[in-house]
Amino acid sequence: MGLFRASGGLRHAPRRARRLTRSSATRVLLWAAILLGTAARVFTLVVRPLWADEIFTLTLARKSLPEMLAALRVDSGPPLHYLASHVLLLPFPSPGAGDAVVRLFSLAASLLHLPLLILLGRRLGRAGTGLAAAALYALFPLAVLYGVEGRGYALASLLALLAFERALALRERPRLGTGAALALCAGGAVLTHYLAVFPVAALALLAIDERPASRRALVLAGLAAAALAAPWVPVALHQPAASMAWAREPAFSGALRDFPANLAFGVEQAGGFALPLAFLGGALLLALLLRERRGVLSPVAAVLSGSLVLLALAQFATGALVLPGRTAVVFLPLVALLLASAPAAVPLAAGTLAAVFLGRALTDVAGPSPGETLARLLETPARAGKAIVAVGYWGPELDYRLARAGVPGHVVFFPAAVAAHPGWYREEEIPDETLRAEAEALLAAPPHPYVFVLPRGSRASAALASRLGPARRLLASPLVDVVEKKGHLPNPAIRENLPSG
Repeated sequence: MGLFRASGGLRHAPRRARRLTRSSATRVLLWAAILLGTAARVFTLVVRPLWADEIFTLTLARKSLPEMLAALRVDSGPPLHYLASHVLLLPFPSPGAGDAVVRLFSLAASLLHLPLLILLGRRLGRAGTGLAAAALYALFPLAVLYGVEGRGYALASLLALLAFERALALRERPRLGTGAALALCAGGAVLTHYLAVFPVAALALLAIDERPASRRALVLAGLAAAALAAPWVPVALHQPAASMAWAREPAFSGALRDFPANLAFGVEQAGGFALPLAFLGGALLLALLLRERRGVLSPVAAVLSGSLVLLALAQFATGALVLPGRTAVVFLPLVALLLASAPAAVPLAAGTLAAVFLGRALTDVAGPSPGETLARLLETPARAGKAIVAVGYWGPELDYRLARAGVPGHVVFFPAAVAAHPGWYREEEIPDETLRAEAEALLAAPPHPYVFVLPRGSRASAALASRLGPARRLLASPLVDVVEKKGHLPNPAIRENLPSG
C-alpha cells in the first residue's frame, strides 16, 4: 500500500512541478509588470512638460492660506491637495526646479496603491488576486499619466482605497482606531477631489447584512467622515458652475462614449478602437460585477457598482462629471481587483492591452507643449522689457513659464476676468462691449512696446486685433498668433493684472 502511494506520488510529481513552474513564471511576470509600471511613472514625471492645470496648482499653492481659500471660492475643487502642495513648496517660494516636489508627491501616492492592493487581496482571502491587481494597476495608462502630475487624482484615489481597506478591517473587527482611520481617509479623499465622493459614499453598502457591532462602527465612521468634510460643503455649493462649463464643450463630447474603456482597461485615447473598446469594456465590467456579486470579492463589486450608479445620477444632474480619462482614475483600483479575480485569460488580455496603450502613450509625453514652445519665443522680448499681453488661458501659463525662466512680471492678462479666477475662463459670459472697453483702455495708456498673444477663434483676440493697426507677426500657428506693435503701457486698472515679482 505504501509502495502504491509512493508510486502515485511519483506519477503526479511532474504535474505538481509544472504547476509550480507556471506559478513561478506568473509571479515573475506580475513583478515585471509592476517594475515596468513604476519605470513608466518615473519616466513620465521626468520628461513630460508641465501643463496648464499643474501650473494652476503651483500658482495657487504658493499663495497665502487666506488667498488660496479665497481663490477656491471662485473656482472649483476642494482644498486638501492645494494645502499639501503649499506645505511642500514652502522651501521653494519661486517657480523653478523645486516645483517637481508636487509631482513627486503624486508619484508616491500612485506607487502606494501597489502594496495596498496586495494587502487588500490578502484581506479578501485572495493573495494572488492582490498581486495581479497591483500589476494591472501599474500598467493602466491612466493610472500612470494621472499618477505623476501635480494634481489631486492620485492622492484622492489612494485615500479612497485606504478608506475601503479600513472599512473591510472594521467589518472584521470593530475598533476605535480603525474607525478613526476610516473617517480620516474617507473625509480626506472627498476634500482632495470631488470625484472621490462616489466610492466613499458607496462604502455605506458594506454595512448591509453586517452584524450589529460592525454596522454600528461603519455608520459612526461614516458620520465622522461627513463631519470632517462638512465645513467645506457651503463653499462647494457656491463655487461657480461656469468653472466646469468647459466639460460641456464639443471637444469633450466623446467622454461618455470612452468612459467604459477608460474604466475597464485604464486607457484614454483609443483612436479608431474607441467604439469597440467601449462596448467590450462595458460588457466586461458588467460580467465581472455580476460574477462577483456573491463571491469573495462581493465587497469590491458592491462598492464599485454603487459608485457607478451614484456617478450616473450625478452626471445626469450636472452633465459635467464624466471627463476625458480622469473621471475613471478613482475607480481603477477596484476595477483592477475585479479583473484580477477573473479567469487567467481575462487579466492577461487586459494587462497586454494596457501595456500596448501605455507604450503608445509614453511616446507622446516627451515633446514640448505649445505653451513651453511659446514661452521660449517670448523670453527674448520679455528680457528686453516688453510687456506681453496674453489672451485667455495663455496668460497664467506664460506668466508662470517666463517667471521660471527668470523674467517675471511681464505678462498682462486679458481680459480682466482671467485674473479674477485664473483656473477657468469663460469668454461666452463677457459682453462684447466689455471686451471692447478693456481693449481700448489697454491700448490708450502711455506708450510702450507690446507683444500680443492672440489665440485663434477668440472674441477677446478679435477685440484687440481690430484695434492694433499695423503690427509685425512673430508667429502664426493653428492655435495662436503672436504679433508685435509699438503700443502702450496698461493704465493703472489694467496694471493690477500684471503679476508681482
